[in-house]
Amino acid sequence: MKQAVRSVLFQLGFIASIVVWSPVVLALFWLRPIPRYRVIRQWGRFTTWWLKQTCGLSYEVVGYENVPSSPCVILSKHQSTWETLAYQWIFPPHVWVLKRELLWIPMLGWGMALSQPIAIDRKKQRHAIDQVVQGGCDRLKKGRFVIIFPEGTRTARGTHGRFKAGGARLAHTANVPLLPVAHNAGCFWGRRAFVKEAGVIQVVIGKPILVAGRTPAELNALAEDWIRKTTEDLEKRAQDHF
Repeated sequence: MKQAVRSVLFQLGFIASIVVWSPVVLALFWLRPIPRYRVIRQWGRFTTWWLKQTCGLSYEVVGYENVPSSPCVILSKHQSTWETLAYQWIFPPHVWVLKRELLWIPMLGWGMALSQPIAIDRKKQRHAIDQVVQGGCDRLKKGRFVIIFPEGTRTARGTHGRFKAGGARLAHTANVPLLPVAHNAGCFWGRRAFVKEAGVIQVVIGKPILVAGRTPAELNALAEDWIRKTTEDLEKRAQDHF
């Protein structure tokens, strides 16, 4: 009951932050993308702070030193809304690969559009991969990291989806490393759960996977194997917490 009340408080503050931040971001459309992003990421910083204050849910990151100094492709596990908020603050200036329908959401979607994401039509898988590669190469050249959830959607803790090849193909085409990321956010904030549990979400950033001498399929398999094994280990640690 206590966490349910605290989750209500978080949600109220979360909605209020969207109402406040979205007009500010939209008013800054004239800024260049990266300066505009620095304003947007403050929203991610606020929401993760508010989550800690209301629900007692914080996070810790291991492996910051593995983040390259130049843009690369980040492949991450996707279990909840949390990572879409926290990654804004955790990682350098970046863009997301996301379904285009999200950009139609009033205010929030319009603000997201200003971050220049790679919006794809998931109903057209073959065309979607081409969009990821073409759009991703463009963003990488402009100094932005590209974050991709290779499973395509949120998965419940303890489960895994098939890794799609778009991220690996992008890294191979652009000749940039793949950076694998695992976490256990789903143990505290489930993909369809309203109540957020108190605790510490653990994020692990793996060592970059270099593309030299590897095919896109090999890159994808290496990232998938590391992310799955690391996620399973982090989920076991979270079970000990409960």
